[in-house]
Amino acid sequence: MKDNFAQYFDRPEFQQLLTRYEEMLKGDRTYYFEATELTDIAEYYAMQGDSKQAEAALDYALRLHPDNLDALIFKARARLINGRPQEAQRILDSIADQGDREVMFLRAELLMASQQQHHAEALLRTLIEEENYEADTYADIIDLLVDNGQTDMANLWIEEATQRYPGHQTLTESAAYSYVQQEQFDEAIELYNQLLDIDPYSTLYWEELGKIHFRREEYDKAIEAFEFVIAINGDECYYALYAAANCYFNIGNYERAEEYYHTIHEHYPETVDPLFHMGMCRVNRGDDDTALDYFTQALCTIPEGSEEQAQIYSQMSLIFSRRGQHAKAVTYTDEALKICPDNTELIIMKGHELLCQGRYEESTELFLEALERDEASVERSLFLIGVSMLENGHCEMSHYILRLLKGNPAIEPEILYPYLCFCEWTIREENFRNTLTEALSLCPQKTYEIFSLPPAQGESAERMIERLQQLTTSN
Repeated sequence: MKDNFAQYFDRPEFQQLLTRYEEMLKGDRTYYFEATELTDIAEYYAMQGDSKQAEAALDYALRLHPDNLDALIFKARARLINGRPQEAQRILDSIADQGDREVMFLRAELLMASQQQHHAEALLRTLIEEENYEADTYADIIDLLVDNGQTDMANLWIEEATQRYPGHQTLTESAAYSYVQQEQFDEAIELYNQLLDIDPYSTLYWEELGKIHFRREEYDKAIEAFEFVIAINGDECYYALYAAANCYFNIGNYERAEEYYHTIHEHYPETVDPLFHMGMCRVNRGDDDTALDYFTQALCTIPEGSEEQAQIYSQMSLIFSRRGQHAKAVTYTDEALKICPDNTELIIMKGHELLCQGRYEESTELFLEALERDEASVERSLFLIGVSMLENGHCEMSHYILRLLKGNPAIEPEILYPYLCFCEWTIREENFRNTLTEALSLCPQKTYEIFSLPPAQGESAERMIERLQQLTTSN
C-alpha cells in the first residue's frame, strides 16, 4: 500500500517547508531547497489539483538540481497524467541511467498508457527477476499496476506474490490497497483486520479501515477506527480528527462534531474549514447567532474570491432569510454570485429572496435564467423553484412544478415527496393520501418536519391525517 501522503502534508514540518517556499515565491525571503523537498511540494500541489504550481515547483527543482532523477521522473509522470505522453517519453529518454528501477517503472507506465500491456508486463518481469523476486518489489509492482488501472493484472501478481510469501505484511498491504481501489470492501476489511492483528497500534491501518467504513456510510464503525487513531496519536492527527468530525456530522451528532472541529481549529489555526463547519454545526443546532460568529471569523482569514468564501456567504444569506431579513440576505447572495456567477442554486436563492419581498418580475427572471443556464441540472433547479413557491405561499404553482418531477430519476422520491405532500394537503388534492403513504414510507422524519408535527414511529397515513385535521380545527 502506498504511503499516505496526506498525513505527511498535514504535519507541521511540511507546513513550515511549504510556508518557506511560498515566502520565496513572493520575494519575501531567500531559501535553499533540496530536490526531495521540492518534489514533496510538487506532490502537494498535484494532490490539491494545482498542476501549474506543481510544474513550477518541479521546474525550480530542476534548475537547482538539473540531473535529479526523482524530479525528472516526477516531471515525466506529470506530463503523462496531463495527457502529454510524447513529452513524458522525451524526458524519460533524456535520463542517463535507463537501468534504474524507478526509470523502469516509468517506462512501464508509458507502455501501459499506450495500451502496450504485454510489453509492460515483460519489463516488470525483467525487474522482478533482477531483484530476485523480493517481496517489496512485488508490492511496488502491484501498487504501480493498481495506480494505472490494471487491476486484473495486479490480481495475478498478488496471487503469485502471496504464494511465494504467504502472510507477508507489505504484500498484504498492497493487496488491501488493490481491493479498495476495486471497491471490494469486504475483502479489504478482512485484510486490514489481519494487518491490525500484526500491528494493532498502526494508525495507518486504522485510518484505512475508517476510510472504508466511511465510504460505506458505516459511520459508527468509522468513528471507532478514527478515534483509535486519535487515542494513539493524541490531537496531532489532522486527518483522523477531521474524519471523526465528519462522521459525527453525518449522523447528526452536531455537538460532538463541533468539539472535533474546534480541536482542529485550535491545533491548526491557519485552516479555515473548521470555522465553517463549526458554523454549520450551529446552524443544524438552531443557533444562528453563534453560526454567524463562526462564519464572520472564517471570512477574516479565508482567501478572497475562493469557493469557500462563496459557501460562507450563501450560508449567511440563508440565516438572514430565516430571520425574515430578505434584503440583507440578497446582499450576501450577491457576494457569493460575484465569486460563482454561473451557480444556478445561488441564482435561485436570490430569486427566492426577491420573491419573499414581493418582487415577482425580478424573481421570475432569475428563475428562468437558472433554468436556461444549466440544462443538465434543470430538474434540480425546478425542484428548488417549486420549494421557493411553496415557502412563499404559492401552493398551486408549487404543486404544478413538483408534480412534473414525480417519477423523475434525477430527483429522489425521499427528497420530493414531503414537499409534494404539503402542497397536496394545502390545496386539498385528492391524491394526497397516496402521496402521504409514500412519504411516510420513504422519509418519515422530513415529512413530519415539513408538517411541523411530532414524529410518531410506524404511524399510518390515516392516523397522521387525523392529527392534521385536529391541528387545523384547534387553530
